[in-house]
Amino acid sequence: MSQFRVEKEGHVAWIINDRPEVMNAVLTEGWKGLNDLIDELNQDLDIRVAVIVGEGKGFCGGADVQELAEHPAEFAENKYTDAQMRAGQNLLQDSTRKLRGARFPIIAAVHGVAVGAGLELTCACDLIIAEEGTRMGFPECRVGVTITNGGTFYASRVFGLNKAREMAYTGEFITAEDGFRLGAVSKVVAKGSVREEAGKMAHLIASRAPTPLALHKKMFDRGLESNLENTLVYETECLLTTAKSLDHAEGAVAFLEKRAPKFTGF
Repeated sequence: MSQFRVEKEGHVAWIINDRPEVMNAVLTEGWKGLNDLIDELNQDLDIRVAVIVGEGKGFCGGADVQELAEHPAEFAENKYTDAQMRAGQNLLQDSTRKLRGARFPIIAAVHGVAVGAGLELTCACDLIIAEEGTRMGFPECRVGVTITNGGTFYASRVFGLNKAREMAYTGEFITAEDGFRLGAVSKVVAKGSVREEAGKMAHLIASRAPTPLALHKKMFDRGLESNLENTLVYETECLLTTAKSLDHAEGAVAFLEKRAPKFTGF
């Protein structure tokens, strides 16, 4: 059974990391379970927003310590070929590919700790809501390995290049409050309230028209690696798609009638 499970609440899917006894550290097979869940949710057109949360005292403590402890001896014995190690990394990194490729926004509801692979997972989400005092960081340099799973790509965009470099070079952690000041964390909430506050944000987003949500996610991601002119062209094409939609007609009428729109995704 995967350590990740899903609970659905209207148009919102809760992706729950459920290994609280080890601070929700992720086993190798756990990444495959997460990837499969995101694929399934992507096929469910009722889902418009997802929230990733952790059970127990922390969001995610990174890779499983037991697996890490076994690695030096296994590597010394040449238990794994380079090809096998690359395949394992690809499975891990598919989680970032899946999160960014999902057609809906994904919120990281973070509490306690989000470190190593846990912070990589957080940075791959669209928004971060964190409890007071949450600690975030990349401790990889402390144990002699490097960041993976898109951490160096997204951390610099989420925290800013200089702060991301500092976190990677020192292995020191920052707090949710630090992340908020840097613009990385959307909202810092009281301890014990992150699920409630993330749920409010998720349901607010889910009340909006689903096609613009999906397109805005693509537009921001394309803009990270594009130039202004290409971005302007893509914005025009996205506008043509949404302007002719039934949801736009419904939204315009609802605005004039001073009522909440009923969006269908068409």
